[in-house]
Amino acid sequence: MVTKLIFLGGGNMAEAIFAGLVNDAHYTIEVIQRNPDKVQRLQDLYPNIKVTTTLEYSPSANDIVILAIKPQQAKEACLANKEKLQHCTLLSVMAGLATTSITNWLNNPRIIRTMPNTPSSIQQGITAIFSSPEVPSPHKTIVKEIFNSLGIVYIANDESEIDKIIPVSSSAVAFLYYFMEGIINSAVSEFGFSKEDATKLVTQMTIGTCGLLNANPDISIAEQRERVTSKRGSTEQGLITFANANLHEITKQAMQNCYNRALEMAKEFN
Repeated sequence: MVTKLIFLGGGNMAEAIFAGLVNDAHYTIEVIQRNPDKVQRLQDLYPNIKVTTTLEYSPSANDIVILAIKPQQAKEACLANKEKLQHCTLLSVMAGLATTSITNWLNNPRIIRTMPNTPSSIQQGITAIFSSPEVPSPHKTIVKEIFNSLGIVYIANDESEIDKIIPVSSSAVAFLYYFMEGIINSAVSEFGFSKEDATKLVTQMTIGTCGLLNANPDISIAEQRERVTSKRGSTEQGLITFANANLHEITKQAMQNCYNRALEMAKEFN
């Protein structure tokens, strides 16, 4: 059976999803993109998909409409298409928007809420998924398969976990970048490396470290760290510095602040 996927919005996350599906015979893809210049770009890049500026019909109960709009524009876009989106399953990739808000705007309780992270754009991502009880089981399976193609999937036990996962695997991407920046900057300022060389070294170190974790799933991160840390050695001295600065407590506070802001933004958008 062929499933029609209709994307309301053709931005980066939407493109990360449909780019990997354009040649899959299980799907037909349409993209609704209001910006004419972006419409032309998508048509040029993906000649096999239909790209238009407006949704001109009502999708059926067999169709899945992906809400890939900026959260601050979501209410306006949903209300503008309310009469057309009564029967389809709705898949939201919009951060901070609760299913109750989308249901109220569209009078359609068939909603799957997701939280993909940016590495999904290179099929190395994590996507948290929560489905309302009204979503048909076949659509739950299809959505899980779609996001499995972008990395791994975490099925949320309840909707609150979609917000809780933001500091763990979504915003945490930026946290990791920030720590990498600190190492790169010190490599340049303290040890004389060029910015280019320092970036290359730290990037490869990060890739290799993650590779070790993936290659040795039975070895904990703590044990991996201990294997690199010799008693009274140079690595130990660096780690003592982090411990004295209470880095783990700082990390916990950063994650809590991130989560709290996510909840605040949800109230603003909703």
